[in-house]
Amino acid sequence: MENTVRILNQSALATRQYIDKKTGEQRVINAVTLKMTDGIDTFLGEITGERAVTCPRFDLSREYRVQCSMVVREWNSQQTGEAMQATTIYVDKINVK
Repeated sequence: MENTVRILNQSALATRQYIDKKTGEQRVINAVTLKMTDGIDTFLGEITGERAVTCPRFDLSREYRVQCSMVVREWNSQQTGEAMQATTIYVDKINVK
């Protein structure tokens, strides 16, 4: 997905732990979350890894051209056993328009 957006909010760098499904090892991921709007839709996108560590503060008054990818994650609820899904948007590229 590629779109022109305005950034409404930028989180501080967050570090969270997860279990690598392939190796079973505990790992850490760095992320910065951006709340963005294209004037119609508002959505969250994450910048992850080393790019998050070196992520600059974006100017909230400017427009940016973003290229994003989406990943759907599925799991079963521990409370109900119901199948759940979540879509995560990852910011792959971001440039001043």
